[in-house]
Amino acid sequence: MKENTKKFNAVAFVNKYALLMIFILMCVLFTILSDSFLTISNITDVVRTNSISGLLAVGLTYVILAGGIDLSVESVVALSGMVSGYLSGNPVVAVLAGLAIGVFFGLFNGFLLVKTGVQPFIFTLAMNRIVRGIILIFTKGSNLYDISDSFKLISRSNVGPFPTPIIIFVVIVVVTYLLLNRTKYGRYVYAVGSNEDASRLSGIKTRTIKVSTYLICSVLASLAGIMLTACVAAAETNAADGWSLDAVSAVIIGGTSLRGGQGGILFTLLGVFILAVLNNGMVLVNVPSNYFQFIKGLLMLVAVLLDMGNQKKR
Repeated sequence: MKENTKKFNAVAFVNKYALLMIFILMCVLFTILSDSFLTISNITDVVRTNSISGLLAVGLTYVILAGGIDLSVESVVALSGMVSGYLSGNPVVAVLAGLAIGVFFGLFNGFLLVKTGVQPFIFTLAMNRIVRGIILIFTKGSNLYDISDSFKLISRSNVGPFPTPIIIFVVIVVVTYLLLNRTKYGRYVYAVGSNEDASRLSGIKTRTIKVSTYLICSVLASLAGIMLTACVAAAETNAADGWSLDAVSAVIIGGTSLRGGQGGILFTLLGVFILAVLNNGMVLVNVPSNYFQFIKGLLMLVAVLLDMGNQKKR
């Protein structure tokens, strides 16, 4: 009996900390293979870069926990970045205009999805193409490089010794953790993702909750677009191309269930930096770029299969 108890505890420990152990092993491996990996400059660069793209994963955590998905976020990044870039002469107006893009598309996606009942995957994939098309039509495919110096400070300044993008990302992660784990709203998000019908019958305004998750997701995507334009000093028509799938990958690899109701922001954070370390490490050890997508896709497939196994056990 004692041996079975110990075995059970060991399995539970591995299941609970598997992702963390994988992350640590990856860090150890790349430290051994490259002298440049475990340096202050490299670590700062990895964290700063992924603090911008990681905002999409944070936003998608809300949506996926509530049982939805949003593949249009990368186009919101590009459009918000383009709009804020054109208005960069007045940074305050530029930021507000960029965030307004996120508010509009968040409410638009959310309301139409709950009203029509269309599959979120198909709807948001179509919206991604539509918004990309809008960008190309109005810019005629031209990138914008005339970004004011004051606007660039949004991503190129520091708060003490820390880059501003890292500070913004940390604040948003902390707020998200508190919102999802310490408030009634967070409990409702998990409840809707676990069983929408039961949640509705218990008095939860499920439609309002779902719309709010799309709103938060799009606003964070627009913030990422503003910060990206400030960081690279350019607003490009193909900005954030492929970020949606990378963000979904981070959320799923982090252990948040595609069926909703299971997971959380700390798991997403770990997923973001597992992918960040993997990308950075492969570059430093000169892994051919042709293998990047294969390896990340394989990692996501394993995560999805594990999620399916856990769902069956539950």
